[in-house]
Amino acid sequence: MDINFFFKSFISSNFCFEQFNLFKNSAIKEEYLVIFIFLCFSVFLALLIVVLSYFLVTQSPETEKLSTYECGFDPYGDTRHQFNIRFYIISILFILFDIEIIFLLPWCVSITQLDLLGFWSMIEFLMCAI
Repeated sequence: MDINFFFKSFISSNFCFEQFNLFKNSAIKEEYLVIFIFLCFSVFLALLIVVLSYFLVTQSPETEKLSTYECGFDPYGDTRHQFNIRFYIISILFILFDIEIIFLLPWCVSITQLDLLGFWSMIEFLMCAI
């Protein structure tokens, strides 16, 4: 049998399109179409808001607004001024407890369906975070 005949008949037939048709009674059409429409609507709405805000707002820049700082006083000191270490410690603790809460909330919701491994692994995570 000639291999070219096989490829020509396979491409010309609708077999490949009928078998691998993704939009024919599939999960993509039934479930993800709503998400796609929502995504298109949100992108359209975001672009519309940005374009309308650019054209509808009257822009009158002042010298104070165009200055480097809008806080009302001239900057003091060097820009390479080092912060106190307490600021860094507080930010690291905030990130640590924020991540802890992100993992703790789903665990609390599904604690009744967990086995002992899920329970003790979260207890170990909480003990290591302290």
